[in-house]
Amino acid sequence: MGGGRGAHRTRGAVRAAEAEAAGKAGKAGGPAPAPPPAGGGGGPEPAWADPWALGEAFRAASVRGANLALREALPAREALELLRAAAKALQAERTVVDVAVPEGGEACVIGDTHGQLHDVLTLLEKTGGPDAGRALVFNGDYVDRGAWGVEVLLLVLAWKLKMPHRVTLLRGNHETTSCTKCYGFFVEVLSKYGEAEGKELYRACKKVFAALPLAAVIEGVTLVLHGGLFRKPPAPRRKGKGRRRKRRTSFDEYEELYSGVPELGRVDELRKCSKGGPDPDGLGSRVTPTDVLWGDPAPTNGLAYNESRGVGLLFGPDFTEAFLRENGLRLVLRSHEGPDARSAREGMGDMMQGYTVDHKVASGMLCTVFSAPDYPQFMCEDEERYRNKAAFAVLRAPDFAAPAFVQYEAAPRPPAEPYYELYDVGDSDDEFAGDYDVQDASDLEALSDFGQDSDYAGEGSDSDMEE
Repeated sequence: MGGGRGAHRTRGAVRAAEAEAAGKAGKAGGPAPAPPPAGGGGGPEPAWADPWALGEAFRAASVRGANLALREALPAREALELLRAAAKALQAERTVVDVAVPEGGEACVIGDTHGQLHDVLTLLEKTGGPDAGRALVFNGDYVDRGAWGVEVLLLVLAWKLKMPHRVTLLRGNHETTSCTKCYGFFVEVLSKYGEAEGKELYRACKKVFAALPLAAVIEGVTLVLHGGLFRKPPAPRRKGKGRRRKRRTSFDEYEELYSGVPELGRVDELRKCSKGGPDPDGLGSRVTPTDVLWGDPAPTNGLAYNESRGVGLLFGPDFTEAFLRENGLRLVLRSHEGPDARSAREGMGDMMQGYTVDHKVASGMLCTVFSAPDYPQFMCEDEERYRNKAAFAVLRAPDFAAPAFVQYEAAPRPPAEPYYELYDVGDSDDEFAGDYDVQDASDLEALSDFGQDSDYAGEGSDSDMEE
């Protein structure tokens, strides 16, 4: 690892940056101010303008049961408007967001929620929601596997637009095209809004996913990211003068990138990376974003490729120590693993309490926080339920690297059916292959819209994401 302390930001510097961002609408790198709700010119406000009321409307729709009940709570036109406004706001944020905690306040870090709407409503009540004294950082995986991924995604986006400087939304590995085609979200959108409007909404969702930041640094000492530590970004390949570059296949790239000993990257390098495009696959400029989304801690020392998932890194306490020390950090908060994933990992905590302390080293800690209780929502009949608790982390002064974990049990859920075949997918995201059946043209449109190798939404331009 090279020198530098790219993650470190003094408390005063972060506050100054936040104040500057709040005063300069549209500046890239900080939270963008929310656009005025449609209808603000004298007409009625959209339903998403009041996130508390929207959450209760979603709860009522879920009890009615019919897929199309969601349309009554939030019509397709308003849902599309919300998605487009959120994508635009998220495009203005860099790959790594700096979060300042309000003076005398707190930051709450929330792990995977996976479409479990009623549990999200519970955690929002327990946190008190975002306000002048409280920042919320959501650590990805809003969708898939649960029955209400559409509602959870729309609700957190509504909160983001309502309080852009108090809500940070990060990307999880399920905010990708591959996972949403495999674990139910694509089918859910079409089931709840119909095929024609559903496909348009799904395309808008993918633009939101591609715009989500990958990490947040809270008060200069705590790094939040979904999966794990990441490789040093590969040097860009340049064509030699007067020479034709040999065409390289994905297999060639894979062999090159996943052989030899990986080298950990630094936070200042992650700040310059792209957000990974619509479907980070571990190749080209998407190597580092993929590591962030898919990596896992290991109980023993070392750094290796994450063979069980097929992408990302597996890193031990020695590399967590080196990463913290090198970046001037004292805490890493990650998510990504529920009780199903941990049940097969010898030497790692079982996640039954909603959080684990995975690495405790000289420079600090690495913890996993998981915010979906009694997960997964749907299991095969012959499987025993985990009935795990969920948790979120609370960070307060004077030590923003000393998390307090608030636990909660699963809320009552109305009857629902899964949007994916339980027997066709595993209990966790192991053996991720990055391939899927293209069920509509939106996959090709996403590649056309963004370009998989584009570095948009890092330090580059977001112009190619505008509609």
